[in-house]
Parts: sequence; C-alpha cells; structure tokens
Amino acid sequence: MVLEKEMAYYIEHQAELLKQYEGKYILIKGEKIIGGYESEEEAYRAGLEKFQNEPFFIKYVAKEEESAEFPALFLGLINAY
Repeated sequence: MVLEKEMAYYIEHQAELLKQYEGKYILIKGEKIIGGYESEEEAYRAGLEKFQNEPFFIKYVAKEEESAEFPALFLGLINAY
C-alpha cells in the first residue's frame, strides 16, 4: 500500500507529534518529518518541490481525528426503491 510506512510512523509517534506540531500540517516521507506548515497548500508545495512526482504524506495534527461519514444511500451504493 502506498504511504503505509508514513501512516504507521504518524500513528506510532502521534503523541510526540501533537506536542510539537498540534494545529499544523506535517509533511512525512518514509519515517522522517520534513516539516510543519500552517496550511495544507504550504505542505503540498513543499512536498512537490522536494519530492516532485514521488508520493508523500501530509497530515493535519490534532488531538481528535476528523471523520467523515458517507451513508451508502448518499454514495449511490444502495437504492431506496
């Protein structure tokens, strides 16, 4: 899976990342924090500049994870009729 290593790194180090980067977007490549940024766009631009077309991981650091729910009916996976 693409970016599996980066996601695992984030999960494993979440407590310490919260202390240093809470409220910021972080850029992770492999098992290394490249930097913390005020906006997702800043992090994205930094990733493009440094890694060009290689995959990189951007994550907003917050105590509570944002979640989105998309019911199957909304997505058109089931039909109400």
